[in-house]
Amino acid sequence: MKLLENIPYPLEQVRELLVLYHITGAITFVNEISRVIEPVYHTQWSTMWLAMRREKRDRWHFKRLRFPPFDDEEPPLDYGDNVLDVDPLEAIQLDLDKEEDKAIIDWFYDAKPLIDTPSVNGSSYKYWSLTLPVMANLYRLGRTLLSDHTDSNSSYLFDKKAFFTAKALNMAIPGGPKFEPLYRDMEAFDEDWNEFNDINKIIIRQQIRTEYKVAFPHLYNSLPRSVKISPYHTPKNVYIRTDDPDLPAFYFDPLINPFSSRGFQPKNLPLVSHEDSIFGPNGADDDEFELPEELSPFLEDKDLENEYTADGIGLWWPPPPYNRRSGHMRRAQDIPLVKNWYLEHCPPNQPVKVRVSYQKLLKCFVLNELKTRPEKPMTKKNLFRQLKATKFFQTTKLDWVEAGLQVCRQGYNMLNLLIHRKNLKYPHLDYNMNLKPVKTLTTKERKKSRFGNATHLCREILRLTKLVVDAHVQFRLGNVDAFQLADALQYIFA
Repeated sequence: MKLLENIPYPLEQVRELLVLYHITGAITFVNEISRVIEPVYHTQWSTMWLAMRREKRDRWHFKRLRFPPFDDEEPPLDYGDNVLDVDPLEAIQLDLDKEEDKAIIDWFYDAKPLIDTPSVNGSSYKYWSLTLPVMANLYRLGRTLLSDHTDSNSSYLFDKKAFFTAKALNMAIPGGPKFEPLYRDMEAFDEDWNEFNDINKIIIRQQIRTEYKVAFPHLYNSLPRSVKISPYHTPKNVYIRTDDPDLPAFYFDPLINPFSSRGFQPKNLPLVSHEDSIFGPNGADDDEFELPEELSPFLEDKDLENEYTADGIGLWWPPPPYNRRSGHMRRAQDIPLVKNWYLEHCPPNQPVKVRVSYQKLLKCFVLNELKTRPEKPMTKKNLFRQLKATKFFQTTKLDWVEAGLQVCRQGYNMLNLLIHRKNLKYPHLDYNMNLKPVKTLTTKERKKSRFGNATHLCREILRLTKLVVDAHVQFRLGNVDAFQLADALQYIFA
């Protein structure tokens, strides 16, 4: 699993990682955690997504990778004989502008960005702190994967608490997920006749909308249980984002409607204001008073804005991960890239399969949020550190493809040992980790050749790993380019 966690990104040609291996070559462990700077990582994937969209638009004939990439009876290639001397093809990298992207162009596509700069705490790579020009540049490039809604009121009755309430009430918000009943006694509960209703009372039989019951659960439901009260509204965000870099930081946007003062004045307003009645009419002493010539307005010699003013104002309202300038490194697999897409309403006029996909993702999100519990403090035990302290294990840096080929070969040997341990000769394990019978098995042989769920789970994980590694081997051999590799990986994991 550590091997798949450190899989190279489409923007990388080669990735080297730290491994812990047995001196006999029997087993290899990937001893590295892929930690990244969250806004940099998000921007990298935004630029890659943009490059992939352009490639999909411009390329007419896109040939997909054949699966499995190698034949079932073809053993894993030797890294030194086949891959080592071949130069990899170009990775997916967006061409950055030397002027507009000068703050990030020197390190944006490095394996560990900013590793030797004051923005990172050092080689341990645990903390980061970015300057305003860098954050502004990252935010401008990372908007591709971000939502267009800057006002939190747009998610009213479509947020986490609203989904919790709808689940507890056994209802489905339009466009939201639907769950099994949380309480099974709701069907036996008679809405018309209970201790709260009497025959002499008026019963309103008008249909109440689901949105009303979720928004005000204690008002429109007879027995609300496990409901969450979500905020009715938040102060409106009046920030207007501009995409034109040539506009000044402070300007009158056409979206703003000017208000005339004439509509706010009462009709019976006296013609002479109370200030004029006390101090005299306006302009009475204008001829007698003059300002000295050396008097000038405050801050006259200061500029109203500089080149970073508009970017600084824009960074007041960005969504995560661009809403902070410093923080801790995070594991790459823990950073959501398109989560905010399905947390919004599905766009109209979409096919049924798209709407169903939205609802499934929302259902998974709600269940994860309900089941997530804070971690308990526990003593950390590092197996790799204990193995490293022995004389049988050593550490080195390997190419990801080389480490993957070693893991596939070692996993194949391990599964073969498990098969021969039961003294079975009729099941055959091919190099793509498929278990096949060599003949038509009798009932006795079939029962004897059964393996447990754990064995088949290990075999399927190794089969997935073999497909991923073989796709990268095809890329390193020059048979497919980076776009075909990215498409193949998306097909494998989807």
